[in-house]
Amino acid sequence: MSIDEPQLTRRQVKDADKQAAPDASASNAPGDSSEDGKQSKHSKGAASNWFVKNSSSYAFTLVAVLSFVTRYWKIWDPAQVVFDEVHFGKFASYYLRREYHFDIHPPLAKMVIALGGWLVGYDGHFLFEKIGMDYMSNGVPYILLRGWVAMFGFALPPLVYMIMAESGYSVAASLLAGVLVTFDNALVTQGRLILLDNIMIFFMLAAVYSYVRFFKLRYRAFGTQWWTWLLSTGAMLGCAVSCKMVGLLTMMLIGSAVLYDLWRIIDIRRGTTMAQFTQHFMARAFALLAVPFALYISFFYVHLAVLTSSGPGDAYHTAKFQMQLLNNPMRQSSFDVHFGDEIQFRHRDTGVYMESSADRYPLRYADQRVSSQGQQVTGAKKRSDNAYWRIKPAQASDEFAQFMVRKQAGEAIPAEETDRWAVHNLDFVQLEHVNTGMNLRTHDVASPMTATNMEITTLALNDTAKEADTVWQIKIDHAKTNATRLQTSASFMRIVSQKHGVAVWTHSKALPDWGHKHQEINGNKKPEDKSTLWTVPRIRGRSASAEELDAMAKKIVKMGFLAKFAELQGLMFRHNNALTTVHPFQSTPLTWPFMVRGISFWTDKDSRRQIYLMGNPVGWWISDVALLMYGVTMVMIALLTRRNVEVVDGIVQRHMLRSTGFIVAAWVLHYVPFFLMGRSLFLHHYLPSSIFAYMTTAALFQFASIMDYPRFALKHWHSNVRALVPSGVSVVGFGILVAAQVACFMYFAPLTYGTTGLSVDEIHSRRWLSTYDLHFQT
Repeated sequence: MSIDEPQLTRRQVKDADKQAAPDASASNAPGDSSEDGKQSKHSKGAASNWFVKNSSSYAFTLVAVLSFVTRYWKIWDPAQVVFDEVHFGKFASYYLRREYHFDIHPPLAKMVIALGGWLVGYDGHFLFEKIGMDYMSNGVPYILLRGWVAMFGFALPPLVYMIMAESGYSVAASLLAGVLVTFDNALVTQGRLILLDNIMIFFMLAAVYSYVRFFKLRYRAFGTQWWTWLLSTGAMLGCAVSCKMVGLLTMMLIGSAVLYDLWRIIDIRRGTTMAQFTQHFMARAFALLAVPFALYISFFYVHLAVLTSSGPGDAYHTAKFQMQLLNNPMRQSSFDVHFGDEIQFRHRDTGVYMESSADRYPLRYADQRVSSQGQQVTGAKKRSDNAYWRIKPAQASDEFAQFMVRKQAGEAIPAEETDRWAVHNLDFVQLEHVNTGMNLRTHDVASPMTATNMEITTLALNDTAKEADTVWQIKIDHAKTNATRLQTSASFMRIVSQKHGVAVWTHSKALPDWGHKHQEINGNKKPEDKSTLWTVPRIRGRSASAEELDAMAKKIVKMGFLAKFAELQGLMFRHNNALTTVHPFQSTPLTWPFMVRGISFWTDKDSRRQIYLMGNPVGWWISDVALLMYGVTMVMIALLTRRNVEVVDGIVQRHMLRSTGFIVAAWVLHYVPFFLMGRSLFLHHYLPSSIFAYMTTAALFQFASIMDYPRFALKHWHSNVRALVPSGVSVVGFGILVAAQVACFMYFAPLTYGTTGLSVDEIHSRRWLSTYDLHFQT
């Protein structure tokens, strides 16, 4: 006996299930399907036909076969790195090498890719450094890696079919949805490369499917199957979020449906006690909140357990985090910095070294602003002798002068005496550029590329009139007291002007040729910004002895998993929001449903081949019309109902409102939130919504062609079928939609697979919109 319907007998439960057929008419939640009772005479006749009876299984198999062919066709071509394989192939290699790396996305999808590499014996020797690099000559098992990821892309159309069938749609509507998704160019392109999106979308759709199965068991609450599908929903949500944070949108979808369901359960007219409601609430909270979070945090535990060695992601983290990694420089060579040392400064976020030379800023910049023509101070990606600065006390003294004479003469100075000159938190210093003998300076002149910030330059040592511009304060990040010492590698610090209050800062945009394409360094008027942190990677002439290395290892303070997890979450959030740099192929959410512009993934000039990510224009435009028609239809039905005019059967109306409404809500919740995001966005962010748009198209096809829902609706995706299509008109409509989708897919297939070079005329014939920025147009 179910808890939410305690008065029902087993027979009454069955009767209630029958009343729910075929469209959740007995419920107020989405995704419900039919629970058919006695068959009509017509259905008995249809069931006698072996083909019709088993047509759902045949349709499912057809979708699976077509999906496999479209995803795996010539998956070995091109044998070069394509688009974001640069990133995600590289991350897989780092996992296999156990080298720490940082990424804005959670780790599950990347670990799945790495697992595929491990299973085929790949050792991660190749780092996917740029698009177009050859796989064959570098011994990369790329076909197996792509094939491993393609399994998830291959699974999407069958999952779509299963969701539609379990939601009470007909074989024709379910098949239509599966075929539309199968022959979408963007989903095929994403689904056959070493990329993350199709792995994430697989878990999204699996979560939706699990929830539909769970909800259909609402009259058998707390049974084995009920718990199985509820926990499966939570597990799939956890996996989706653990691939990309976009998975949170699916949690919003399921969460909205659950809240609506709980609202119905608490209704006193259902005879539910508060104790029973509490049980329902706690079960859902555990399965849909606790389970996803537990999985999310568990995947990060595995992520950190695997990546135990120093790697390219070290510099993003605090010194304490970095010192947990094997072979990290902080773990091996963390020395106190002393006044008089010649040191380098390395920017934490961009990794460049602050350097100077005799080169001067130009008199006028491109925007006609005038500079000081002072000595350039820039950020160089490679270290050189120009990156050494001598750190000195801001207040000169005879005592320090004598210390420097002895130091430069190579005299052995006792450690306790040297220790007196250690640099501490909040010390005021001057920084003398070793090669040019000039002090680092900032003054009230606009910087070359950031007019709101102050120029960083240098000043002659004997120019005492402007000496105040050369005094800087060392502010060590997270220092608890002024006694905290500045250390190489282990300390992150800000270099803040005493007079002007600006912090030395840089950004990734390169200077013009006069600045040797280095990064601009300027005075940031927001000194506490997290991007103003620098570290001292080395002291000239200083290296650790074996005894010092042992002593440093013993001083390392262990950092627990939860502390690492919290630090990593903060970094992911901050860097994700900071992705505002303009990309040549970025686009706005408003343009996505209309397939206004795609993304160039790969080109080969010699063969005139290219891979261009774009959706199926015909399919996307038809889906746009379907979404619009759904809104118009529901508004019209609501208005006519208010006037007591019934234009459609009550069962059809409820199915449109609840089941199709759930699908449309999925489209909205996976699309609209992108309008609120300030980061750079791309067409592939629309792919989850595009699938729900295709499902809406199939649902509208059923609404337009099938009125007798109980006769055509499926109970389960593998259940027997009583009827396929109501009329020849429906067959024609189905055929037109499928033919249009397949024909458009085939026409743009050379851009989807990149296996065929196109002539200039063929390129222009595929530019249906002028915004399709394809290559080789001339």
